[in-house]
Amino acid sequence: MSQLIEYLVSEKMISAEQLQDALSKQMGAKSPIHELLIEMGFIKEEELLRVAAKVYNMPVVNLSEGNFDLSVLKYLPCDTAKRFGVFPVGKENDMLILAMSNPKDIIALDDLKCIAKMDIKPILSSKSQISACIAKYYQLDDSLYNVLKNITSQTEIKVVSEQNRRVDSVEVNSLSDDSSAVVKLVDLILNDAVKNRATDIHIEPQESQVEVRYRIDGYLKNIMEIPSHMLNKFVARVKILSNLDISETRKFQDGRMRVSFHERKIDIRISIIPTFYGEKVALRLLDSDIAKIEINKIGLQENDLVAFTEAANRPQGLILATGPTGSGKTTSLYAALNYIRDETKNIMTIEDPIEYLMPGINQIQLNPAKDITFSSGLRSLLRQDPDVILVGEIRDKETAEIAFGASLTGHFVLSTLHTNNAIASVTRLLDIGLEPYLIASSIILIVSQRLVRLVCPHCKEKYVPYPKAVEKYKFYIEKYGITDFYRGRGCEKCVYMGFYGRIGIFEILRITDSIRNLIFTKASEDVIFQEARKQGFKTLAESGLEKVAQGITTLEEVEKVVDICKEKDAGGKSKDSGKAPVILVADDDVVNQMIVKKHLSTAGYNVIEAHNGKEAVSQAVKEKPDLIIMDVTMPEMDGFEATKILRSQLETAVIPVIMLTAIEDKSSELKGIDIGADDYITKPFDKEKLLARVKMLLRRESQRKAMVSP
Repeated sequence: MSQLIEYLVSEKMISAEQLQDALSKQMGAKSPIHELLIEMGFIKEEELLRVAAKVYNMPVVNLSEGNFDLSVLKYLPCDTAKRFGVFPVGKENDMLILAMSNPKDIIALDDLKCIAKMDIKPILSSKSQISACIAKYYQLDDSLYNVLKNITSQTEIKVVSEQNRRVDSVEVNSLSDDSSAVVKLVDLILNDAVKNRATDIHIEPQESQVEVRYRIDGYLKNIMEIPSHMLNKFVARVKILSNLDISETRKFQDGRMRVSFHERKIDIRISIIPTFYGEKVALRLLDSDIAKIEINKIGLQENDLVAFTEAANRPQGLILATGPTGSGKTTSLYAALNYIRDETKNIMTIEDPIEYLMPGINQIQLNPAKDITFSSGLRSLLRQDPDVILVGEIRDKETAEIAFGASLTGHFVLSTLHTNNAIASVTRLLDIGLEPYLIASSIILIVSQRLVRLVCPHCKEKYVPYPKAVEKYKFYIEKYGITDFYRGRGCEKCVYMGFYGRIGIFEILRITDSIRNLIFTKASEDVIFQEARKQGFKTLAESGLEKVAQGITTLEEVEKVVDICKEKDAGGKSKDSGKAPVILVADDDVVNQMIVKKHLSTAGYNVIEAHNGKEAVSQAVKEKPDLIIMDVTMPEMDGFEATKILRSQLETAVIPVIMLTAIEDKSSELKGIDIGADDYITKPFDKEKLLARVKMLLRRESQRKAMVSP
């Protein structure tokens, strides 16, 4: 029995029974006994490492700092490093320095000495860090090292002069050769990205090297660095594969290619842009299997799934999917198309870009240069006798009117919209310019969604969330009776991130007769929310906490994608523990100021007042309100001049301003917008319209602050 195990038993850090269990399991496994003790949960890796440092009188080396020489990887093949659980970190006096979790394994040291053909100096490190380094720096196998080592022997990039301009060029034949090191490197990176479930690959030129990063489960992860002199050859290889112009290095280029990995068809969308240090390449990996995803696997709870499928089976009407970029809207709509697709339906889409190619569906790519826009393409598409239409995004009034009109004339339409939640979509459509009757008559369902990462099932463990997160979500935690929280510890399966895959959390707003009537009368978001609540409407936070209760995601994941301050409980009261937004109302008309103040106060805002332009500027600098409603005609300084001064000062430059005036002159409105006003409302104003504009601007400002927050 090893010295380390004897110490653990003698100090009663593990029991004799636990040791016997591990020894019994070792009979059918190749893992060392100390690794089995960790795997079986008898001792934590950090604790074992601390004891090992004491027993072996050896310091623990932190490999995550990256202080090692990658050139020594050539002395030990990748397979050998994986088999023995070691990682080369340097050379010292003709000795290979190896990071090991068991530096006293004499048999392993003898074998490694023969393989490396030099003496071995072991150092102590954790198995998890060693595994992470092997995965990161060896990549798929040791051929990567050979690629990097031999790349300098490849033909140098030639710089030629053509019509008084310098153009980087490469020999196409040399890059098309399968034995080329660059070809191998591109193949290695693509294979490794698919293996690690990456959705994007970023090749980013820096001053002294080129960074390679993967986006896995929505988050970027540094993978490796390659020498700067390889960049142009690498980019040229990608251009050749996607039929782009390899001689053009100063313009944006977009391409596409399809590759096969272990019988999987992967579409790759390519974007190349010129940067200061060279061309940056972004590759979006699109797995065609995702387009075939079943509607019951996107994360909908049972009641929401019933509502979604019932709406998808309707012969006409419109379903809207809302949320920010990257929230899974398109995937949900593809799932709906896959659900309703059959030979009796003519299904057509117009997208920018086409994410996934689906058999049996006619898909159109947006091309403004050829006058194929959402609006023009949609008009032509309607002449093709479609049953189902997917419009990639509603961006303007013209597209919205055509799409909504199509849903009223016997077509089933699906589309996306960029809003924060389901109910805000109604306000957004009104702001675009759609008539309330068109919105109320067309929409049958609005789906708002976000994506949260799933706890890795291979390393799932209980944990205690941050106290602030628990306090923040206390209402929902008590509501769902959550007592146990789970997270991923990090393992080889999840690339030591603790998460494996993503799933949606949803708000499903059914457009019932009562809600349709509220939309028709331009009811506020709060009124629509209250009515939806009566019919079982659940917010994004509630959907996320349901998944926390199921143990499939973490509280912190939900916190990242749901702004709890904007969520409301069943009584409609804000759960924000902070103060309400402060709005400065500047108007010399006392009656009008009193009316505006009453409307805002009733809606839950704190109101401060100013009675002329100079006072408005002073109050804005002093109080830093969240929004300003500025009358145009005021004594001492008018609203135009006051707004101009506010926009010229850094501390008030970004405060949203709504100009309020009785002047219906178009030139005055243009002047106000040109000076820096965010909106312009004429008197007499509609209460609901004013509150809708206020909410929209406050929401936009909140998003801006969230983007710049660390």
